[in-house]
Amino acid sequence: MAIKKSNVTTGMARMQLPSPVAAYAPATMILTHVCCEAVATADILELAVLPPYCRVISAELIGEGTGATTFTVGLMSGEFGSTDPARTSGNELFSAVAGNALQTASLVSLAALGKTDAARSIGVRASAAIAANPATKLHLRISYATGF
Repeated sequence: MAIKKSNVTTGMARMQLPSPVAAYAPATMILTHVCCEAVATADILELAVLPPYCRVISAELIGEGTGATTFTVGLMSGEFGSTDPARTSGNELFSAVAGNALQTASLVSLAALGKTDAARSIGVRASAAIAANPATKLHLRISYATGF
């Protein structure tokens, strides 16, 4: 098992994420991961980060060229950016959803997520291996806010 990185979570290329400037004012980001590197079924893709003190208020997921592969998306254990292979990824946002159709996180799932004082990684696990192919993409639109 390996921790794969997106362009949001990779070292010096790490993008600065928008952070809510006022309580209850949501920040929204659209993340696209291009599969230039193969992802095995045991791998976790560290796709995004949820800033400290923020709660997810909406999330949508869709893949391009992913076929019948399903995806499980949730919060990762351990520190943001760590490559420790012992890290795990939960299913708080999506649990085994089809990648070839637009998926929206349920309100019940989002309401169950709390906030913490540390940045948290959002991880993705695929049900099938994904070959390295620039035409294969995974898109996540996520909105989050402080103050809840």
